[in-house]
This record gives sequence, structure tokens and C-alpha cells, in this order.
Amino acid sequence: MELEHLSDWYILGAIIAATIGTALTRFLPFFVLKNKVNTPLLQYLQATMPLLIMTLLVFFTLKDVEWSAHYGIYEIGGIACVVVCFLLTKNTILSMFVGMIIYMVALNYF
Repeated sequence: MELEHLSDWYILGAIIAATIGTALTRFLPFFVLKNKVNTPLLQYLQATMPLLIMTLLVFFTLKDVEWSAHYGIYEIGGIACVVVCFLLTKNTILSMFVGMIIYMVALNYF
């Protein structure tokens, strides 16, 4: 669909729908789970979600790698940096940023 054929009301409706959808996904868990603080399900999710998110990020990273071009050495190096940093610091966000920085430096300078 080309942008010239979209009406202003259609674009406004799409923006409002995206805003409501985003707000619901952000705020609904707080309202639904406000009385369930220490349930076994929430404790299980708290323990397993970081590993799940890291695994999904690794698979997403390796999804479109052209293994014949540079044998995926930059991607594997970035993932190795994430693993080493996580094992040393146990900080997921820091590990992701270190791996991303190492990957970008390797990709641009080597």
C-alpha cells in the first residue's frame, strides 16, 4: 500500500491502535498480577527469563549470518564476549552491550 492512498484518519487510527496496544502490554501485567507477589510461577519466571531472553537473542543474531563470507567469526566472537562477560559479572544488560560493542568494533575494523 502506497502512502499517498492513506487517509489522515487511517494514519491517526493506526497510531492510536499502536499506542493502546503498547500501553496494554506494558501496564496490564501490573494490574493483573498486583496481588500475586511471591507465587511459584512468578518465581520460576524470574529465574528462567534472563536465560530465555539471551537464548532468543543468540538465535536471532545467527539467523541471517552468511557463513561463507567470513565464517561467522565476528558473530561467534561477539557471542563469546557476551558469555564471558556474563559469567564474570552476572549482569545481563552489561553483557549484551559489551558483546554488541565488540561485534561492532570487529566488524568495522577487521
